[in-house]
Amino acid sequence: MRRVAIGLSLTLSMLAVACGSGPSSAAIESNQLPSTTTTTEPPPEGVVVVHITNGAFAPANLELDLTKFWIVEFRNDDAPREYTILSSDVGVFESPLLKPGDSFQVDFSQLPEKIYRYHADLGLQRIPGLIDTRPSR
Repeated sequence: MRRVAIGLSLTLSMLAVACGSGPSSAAIESNQLPSTTTTTEPPPEGVVVVHITNGAFAPANLELDLTKFWIVEFRNDDAPREYTILSSDVGVFESPLLKPGDSFQVDFSQLPEKIYRYHADLGLQRIPGLIDTRPSR
């Protein structure tokens, strides 16, 4: 009987602590949205967004129709990781360090139509991506 009483007492104590947790009154009074909100607003005309999520590019392989889209925006949606995106062809593009929520744009309108390979490094893992700007065949 004593074991049941102790078990019931512990259960009620944990329940009381769990029910008492939540946002502080200061957080409630500030009435601010969390800093990790997701926007559903479409990108501007001519822009395609490549998201970095769960250690991968989405889409990883992109066929870019330059008559409709000429800017690729890389957006880091992979908190808490930080990335630098590099083209495999030296000097074509290199992003600054992208912290979660940061983005970087590359304008392909003045670049030759070809396949552009790029990557980001995550520790010892290389995350590959590809953008094909050649006209459809």
